[in-house]
Amino acid sequence: MLFSKRFKKNMCKRVLFFYFFFSLIPAYSKATFNMNEECLKAQSLIYGLKFDEAEKILQSEAVKNNENIVVPWLSESIIFLKIFISEDKDLYDKNNQRWNTLIESTRKVDFRNAWYRFILSDMYMHKGLIKLKFNETISAGNDLKTAYKYLKENRKMFPSFLPDNKNYGLLACAFSSVPKKYQWLAKIIGLEGDMNTGLKEIEDYLNSSHKVREHEWLKVETAFIYALVQHHLNKDAEAAWQCIEPYTRNYKNNLLLNYMRATIAGYSGRNDEMIDILSHKPAYTANNAFYYMDFLLGLAKMRRLDADADVYFKIFTVKYKGRNYIKSAYRNLSWLSLIKNDYTTALTYYSLCTKNGVAIIEEDKQAEREAVENTLWPPDIIRSRLLFDGKYYDKSMALLQTIRENSLANIRFRLEFNYRKARIYHEKLEYSSAIPIYKRVIESGKNETYYFAAYSALQLGFIYEKLGQNTLAITYFRKAKDDFDMNQEYCNSIDQKAKAGIKRLGK
Repeated sequence: MLFSKRFKKNMCKRVLFFYFFFSLIPAYSKATFNMNEECLKAQSLIYGLKFDEAEKILQSEAVKNNENIVVPWLSESIIFLKIFISEDKDLYDKNNQRWNTLIESTRKVDFRNAWYRFILSDMYMHKGLIKLKFNETISAGNDLKTAYKYLKENRKMFPSFLPDNKNYGLLACAFSSVPKKYQWLAKIIGLEGDMNTGLKEIEDYLNSSHKVREHEWLKVETAFIYALVQHHLNKDAEAAWQCIEPYTRNYKNNLLLNYMRATIAGYSGRNDEMIDILSHKPAYTANNAFYYMDFLLGLAKMRRLDADADVYFKIFTVKYKGRNYIKSAYRNLSWLSLIKNDYTTALTYYSLCTKNGVAIIEEDKQAEREAVENTLWPPDIIRSRLLFDGKYYDKSMALLQTIRENSLANIRFRLEFNYRKARIYHEKLEYSSAIPIYKRVIESGKNETYYFAAYSALQLGFIYEKLGQNTLAITYFRKAKDDFDMNQEYCNSIDQKAKAGIKRLGK
């Protein structure tokens, strides 16, 4: 049957309409998340800091399968780790454009898969953390806000997708006790953190039955985050060690595992083990040098009063291209000289401390302050403090007992003398001896610019929390963060730890 002219005309209009309509709808992306054997191999190399080998594999994989979003994700993680371990501003500037391109090309993909938004949140988290290192705080806040946005979207779309818990839990814990200096950053992100919620998020992923290989390294990273939170904010160093220990047993063959294990060993009072771990770290190559690990080995050896501790700080100051911890390294070299009664060399290192590095992190601010003041500590006071930091409490106390307090002319040294005694009694759970000394330090140091009085109040908060006297604990946590306006040392750390204590107690 022949169609009428009118029918043909109407049919033509319909076809044109539907063609135009469907042309406006974007075609479904061919993007995939395929953690195949080659990508798994590249990921393992990345976590071993063997970046050149990993990049060759990823370049080949990009040619074979340019729709696999695993490739830009792993490529981005190489840039992040390179800058994270080197803190090299020139390297950051050199890679910034490529970094942005990898993130933007991934963002433009239309992919209805839980891994898509997880990967984007991971990329933006990485960028934000690096920007914080380089003091680009406003831009960092925007990147962390974007990371949080993708996490929230993914949670609505894929509520059972547990890898999101890594970044979600980290943000929840980090913003549960934001120092005053960074409260504006929390407002930008729009996140009110909660320690218990954050820890639960991380635990749920670590304890999940996800055993496929694409989760292997993610769980290692998550375990390290959990360990850091347990030590820094939840004051549970043993929980930190118990978490990281099983994930890092291959530390002799993997630099990142070595770093993680050594860091938490030091935090948990295993200084001898920390030295042994770092002494068995894999050799560096040109593109995976991690000189901060030399700093850590010097620190651990210094805390044991090893004669060769200075060697590792000298390696760090000569070869490290970053900005942080340089001042601390020179201050430590000055202390090691003071222990040897070499005051001339000690003053030389103090001079280098004032001229090199930056004073952004608390340790470097403190180092520069001492260097500017030319604080020549009594050798036995230094030895006692170092032994305490290495958790050699009996040796530390034995040294303090050889010192007469009235022989210390400087108020700073008298405060250190008493504060260190209280800390040793505290760590040995001899609270009845620690409490009155802490109170004495508060009274003697409340109008000084040093940290001892504020930190003594913080430590009393920890003691009363352990004793179940929550009202007193909160009183001292609030005192620590509010009552010492003259204090100029470790202010952010004190504020953050006091706020974390108050939140733990539900106030």
